[in-house]
Amino acid sequence: MFADHDTWSQQQPAPSDWRCRWRLFRNRLLADPKFQRWAARTPLVKRIASKKATDLHHLTAGFVYTQTLTAVVQCNLLAVLQGRIESTKSVAAMCGLSSAAAQTLLTAAAALKLTEEVSRGFWMVGELGASVLGNPAVADMVKHHSVLYRDLADPLGVLRHRSKTGLRDYWSYVPGSSSPDEGHREYSQLMSSSLALIGDHILNSYPLDGYRSLVDVAGGTGNFARAVKKRYPDLSATVLDLPEVVTEAKDQALNSSVRFVATDMFHSPLPADTELFSLVRVLHDHDDQPVSQLLARLHSALRPGGHLLIAEPMAGTAGAEPIGDTYFGFYLWAMGSGRPRTAEELKAMCFAAGFTGVREFKTPIPALTRLLVAEKAVDSQ
Repeated sequence: MFADHDTWSQQQPAPSDWRCRWRLFRNRLLADPKFQRWAARTPLVKRIASKKATDLHHLTAGFVYTQTLTAVVQCNLLAVLQGRIESTKSVAAMCGLSSAAAQTLLTAAAALKLTEEVSRGFWMVGELGASVLGNPAVADMVKHHSVLYRDLADPLGVLRHRSKTGLRDYWSYVPGSSSPDEGHREYSQLMSSSLALIGDHILNSYPLDGYRSLVDVAGGTGNFARAVKKRYPDLSATVLDLPEVVTEAKDQALNSSVRFVATDMFHSPLPADTELFSLVRVLHDHDDQPVSQLLARLHSALRPGGHLLIAEPMAGTAGAEPIGDTYFGFYLWAMGSGRPRTAEELKAMCFAAGFTGVREFKTPIPALTRLLVAEKAVDSQ
């Protein structure tokens, strides 16, 4: 939702606002080459100036850092080093690289804490590398990012021509997508590898004791529903998703305890008198109008006193602003659908859809997912 001209004129700060005057002065000072030279040689501010310079360099070099991780994933370097220590020569042979190339990659990865040199020329997995090994979703995300990076080679072109991106064609559920089969298979793989941890975070933050049934909307091949069934075996779990996703899910033997129903959540009838709906990483993939319509439809389908669970990364998350606002902002723009929303925006949309109460529950890692639960009034018809 973007502010119109009248709203902007009401929100525009007055010229006398001291915060704006201070920031304008600060920016003039920081942009002044004389000040930069003075700061670099003055003991009291030299460390601050050095950190600012390093932060700026990280912005300019970020793509190289990302591509270093991509190379690590593509040559299975972390798997090669998992649980053991290998020489540069051994790594080169197993990764199909020359010794010089392997040394370059290992050294670059070590600076990013993906690898670690334990003695000269001998390597093991680093701290962040161990985290990558423990979270297969990272490697899956890196592999599929090649499409996004091709788009972002011309970021202004993406901003000016949102309908002509490779990422838009990649996802099957985006209007205008030209590769539905590839898109939903890739989506299913990403959700499968990443939802195990997210599901635990959700259920630890909002236990489902007392519920008898769950309908997971756009639940893919049932990853969240299976997490629910594992923890609450007596709870009935149903997944709604597009026909091609449901067909794939029914072919998986692990889904025998979960019921699947082919449904277009924006147009198909929703199960009436539902006790609990869930939307796990769904809303940020869609634009405001369809999201508002979906929330209203879910509200209508809920029984009085029923709940809607919303879990996804959100914009404006303290300490994780680059994830919600920068990464997801550009990713969803390039995808051609959706945008990151703040918790306050989602709450307002729930209230507009008819919900009478919306509460946020703290999650262990808000950067990965935040959790809202909206309630339909008991006396609602």
